[in-house]
Amino acid sequence: MATKTPAQLWKGPTVEQIAKVARVGVATVDRVLNNRSNVRENTRLRVLAALDKLKQDQANGTATLHIKLFCDSGETFNATLASAEAAINSSTPGVVVHGHYVPTNQVDPAAFADQVQAEGASADGVIVVSREHPAINRAIRALCRQGIPVVCLTTDLPNSGRSAYVGNDQYAAGSVAGLLIGNALAREKAKILLVTSMAFRCQQEREMGFRRVLRAEFPHLKIDERMMSDDRPQTTAEQLMRYFSKHDYPAAIYNVAGANRGVAQAIGTIAAEHRPVFVGHELTGHTRAMLESGVMDYVVSHDFIGEMVAAVRWIRGAREGARAAPPFTRVLVHTRYNCD
Repeated sequence: MATKTPAQLWKGPTVEQIAKVARVGVATVDRVLNNRSNVRENTRLRVLAALDKLKQDQANGTATLHIKLFCDSGETFNATLASAEAAINSSTPGVVVHGHYVPTNQVDPAAFADQVQAEGASADGVIVVSREHPAINRAIRALCRQGIPVVCLTTDLPNSGRSAYVGNDQYAAGSVAGLLIGNALAREKAKILLVTSMAFRCQQEREMGFRRVLRAEFPHLKIDERMMSDDRPQTTAEQLMRYFSKHDYPAAIYNVAGANRGVAQAIGTIAAEHRPVFVGHELTGHTRAMLESGVMDYVVSHDFIGEMVAAVRWIRGAREGARAAPPFTRVLVHTRYNCD
């Protein structure tokens, strides 16, 4: 009888399967599994996490959940969420998230809604990050009527009849921003510039919380103007520089939207002694660099990976009959000293 090779005896995931989940090459997986050198530590850990995930999937013998993620947001937010998707797919057993990302300034809401409804119908669950729009609400209601769990992530769409919302209490997040700016400025009259963009509920709620804190605790601070951005860095910077050319520099800028790079670029044109306090949202590679350089003072953020894991777990639970509403996630505040 012929002797079987170790490869023939191995019943675990194949090298190709591990490479696909870990998003690395087959040669890299081979080096990690055979404990060879020339592999970065974070890559090695990603390969081992993928192997562990696939082994758990085999041991459990349960069908893999296929979840569709549709994201309408700024380019940097989309990229950060895509990284969270990759982390989930390489480490969380029994689930694969399929992401579709469209920059906000390129979204046709009706076409986006049609895609959510058409592609979501074949999924085990759907995660949506989107602006408020009747067509998108209609698409989500249609999926829910078909019994497909739909979770809104980061920004809620309560009028859509979605199954659940996972993310910060955005009213509280805006209130935190108000407190940070109020405490950073002198106790004297001053003006604040508010930057916003599309009809995202999270932005509306942040602005409401921010205004409430100013009224209640810092009545000497007034919002000078509400500037509408298109979430593109270059045009946002140009808008702000036009504003600076016509008005006194604001004491602070609060950006409830995207395009923090554009705000930072405009602030960079101001002499240091006149630079405003700058607070925005979402800790990304770009905002981390802004904090470290000193052009940005605070970032109010949340745990991207943790929230996506919570959304995936909620969908799994919903398919098993559990429907309790998830709690709000923790609002995080980052400075140059804690932005790792």
